[in-house]
Amino acid sequence: MTSANSMKAPSRGSVIAFRFLTAAIIMGAAIVGAIGFAGSYDSLKELAESKGFGDFSYFLPVGVDAGIIVLLGLDLWLTRMRIPMPLMRQTAWVLTAATIYFNANAGVPDPTVANPYPSLWDDPVAVGMHSVLPLLFVATVEAARHAVRRLAHLAEDNSMDKVRASRWVLDPLRTFGLWRRMRLWEITSYAKALLRERERLVYLYRLRARYGSKRKAPIGVSLPLRLADYGEPLPAPPLTEQEEAEQVEAEAREKAREAEREARARRDREAREAEERKRREAEREDREARAEAEREAREAEREAGREAHEREMARLAAQTEARLREAREAALLQADVLEREARIEAERHEREEARRNEKAQAKADDAARREVARPASRSLYEEPRTTRDSPAVPRRAPASRASQAAPSQNGGTLSREEQKAQREDAELHAASLILANSRPTAKEFGSLYGQRETWGGDRLRVASNRLDSDAEFRDQAEKLRLERMLASTAERHST
Repeated sequence: MTSANSMKAPSRGSVIAFRFLTAAIIMGAAIVGAIGFAGSYDSLKELAESKGFGDFSYFLPVGVDAGIIVLLGLDLWLTRMRIPMPLMRQTAWVLTAATIYFNANAGVPDPTVANPYPSLWDDPVAVGMHSVLPLLFVATVEAARHAVRRLAHLAEDNSMDKVRASRWVLDPLRTFGLWRRMRLWEITSYAKALLRERERLVYLYRLRARYGSKRKAPIGVSLPLRLADYGEPLPAPPLTEQEEAEQVEAEAREKAREAEREARARRDREAREAEERKRREAEREDREARAEAEREAREAEREAGREAHEREMARLAAQTEARLREAREAALLQADVLEREARIEAERHEREEARRNEKAQAKADDAARREVARPASRSLYEEPRTTRDSPAVPRRAPASRASQAAPSQNGGTLSREEQKAQREDAELHAASLILANSRPTAKEFGSLYGQRETWGGDRLRVASNRLDSDAEFRDQAEKLRLERMLASTAERHST
């Protein structure tokens, strides 16, 4: 039997050492075989020459020694092909014996007058020396054949284990019976034979303990013991009366334990069923409670939805009322803004009408001055020299500088008061646009009032400066911006 240590995997160092050992053995076997073959060749060649083989003496050693290798190789090949032929191996053994005998005869001394018929025993040293070399060659070849058969799994291990010598000494009679059964029934394993012998002895001793002797035992009980001599495996050994009583008692105890286990299992099953019923009842009550809670939750949710709807309707009503109030306020603001714009527009029309009247009056005055100046100049050149010392016609004084109007793009003139009012209105308008983040360009703002780009840029710059320095002007501009924003909001609501 293999031990626990032998089952362990070999270490890497032992594997490397084994490989080196294998390589050394192969090399040594090749060298020894070559030496044996060379020595056998020389001995057989000399023997063949002395026996009159002539030139064939060079081929006879090769035929004998090489024949051993060829026959053993044929034996391996036939065994591998599952057509073994034992004659090949036996012929190889005959050739092995022949080459040893021939080499031994090569060591026989030459015949003399005193010994005309020498034999192998006349010079045993020479005979032994000639026999050693072919023995080396044959042993090497046979070892190689055995290794090849085992490695290729061609050999059937039919060898039988030996019985220990100590067993022969200590118990020769039973050891002979063991050895006899191993040979009769081809039990090759010594351990297996010991196991069967132990089972047989245990069965025999139990049978004797139960019935007193093998002869008193019933045939059905003693028959397996007799069949064991023919290699039949033994059943379980018979029990004694005490063992049978103990077995019956054990079976009774086992039945009682089994009944107790069944009763316990039945009680457990009933307890589980009762617990399962309770669990199902609890689940049913829980489902009913959850359904009731869900129903109440749905009712509460519907009530909350109605309240939320009412709140939403109230909010919408309040929002609508606020929008109406805002619309009324926006309408009032829009009316105020429209009234103010109408007033501003009326004032602008009045200013324009006044400018037109002043322009017409200025034209009439200019025409009158020209009419007055024309006869005076004419009379100045036409009157005689004698009248130059007479008093001249008085001229109309020109209008004062403050009453003169500044020219505009449309050809009209404005008074200084009107120009100042226009600048004030434009600067207030520009300030409201700046606060609303919608600052126009200078050209756009100038064209809004019919003026040049430089005039519009001046108004925007002055408005920005006044926003930073004049708080009252800033409040007026903010008020104007709010009025415009409310007017646009009311317009959007109305649309």
